[in-house]
Amino acid sequence: MKNNNISRSAVMLLGLMASFPIASKADSIIFSDFGAGHSYNSEAGLTIAGTQSMPRFVEWGEPFTPNARFDLTEIEMALGWAAGVNEVTVSLDTNNGGAPGKALASWSFVGLPQVGTTNSIVQTMAFAHGIVLQPGQTYWLVTAPFAANTQAVWNLNSTGVTGLGAVNFGNVWLPMQVRSGAFEVLGKSVVPEPNTWFLFVTGLIGILGAIRKEKAATR
Repeated sequence: MKNNNISRSAVMLLGLMASFPIASKADSIIFSDFGAGHSYNSEAGLTIAGTQSMPRFVEWGEPFTPNARFDLTEIEMALGWAAGVNEVTVSLDTNNGGAPGKALASWSFVGLPQVGTTNSIVQTMAFAHGIVLQPGQTYWLVTAPFAANTQAVWNLNSTGVTGLGAVNFGNVWLPMQVRSGAFEVLGKSVVPEPNTWFLFVTGLIGILGAIRKEKAATR
C-alpha cells in the first residue's frame, strides 16, 4: 500500500510540474537587420512575383537562428508593392536541409507601400503565446505572391548584412548567398520560474525520503 502511495505521489508531482507557469521576460530581439529607426533600402529588394507577372513566379525565404528559447511575439518586415493585387503571403517555416520546410504559421500582408516611396514603413505581425522557438534551430521567413499578377519586393536591409537565402521559381528551393531582406523577429525569453524549481526539488526530496523509509521498514 505504501509503495502505491509513493507512486501516486510521484505522478502527482509530475502533473503539478506540467501545470507550473513559465516566466517570460520583456520582448527581446531574436534577429534584426534593420538600420536605425527600422530603416531599410528602399531602392532594391528581392522580387516576389506571381505566375502571370514578370519575370515569373518567385518567392523568397530568409533564415534566422535563435540563440536561446523564445516565445515568439512579433515579426516585422520591409515589403513593397509594385503591381497587381497588393497582397503577399508570409509563413514561418522550419528548416529542411538548408531550405524552408514545414510551415509553423502563415498570414498575409495587405496594402503594402509603393516600392521606392519609403524606407521606414514596416509590416507587423503579432503572435499569441504558443510558438516557442528553440535555441540553435534555424527557422525561415517565406514571402510569396498572393495572386497570379502580384508583383512585390522584400526590401533589402541597409546595414549590409548578407547570408544564406533561398529562392523558389515554382519547383524547388535554391539556396544562395544574398544580401538579406530587412526583417526583425521579437520574442520573450522563456525561463522556468524560480519557485517552480524550489517546489520540484522539495517534492523530489519528499518522495526520496518516503522511499528510504519504506525500504528501512521492510528490512
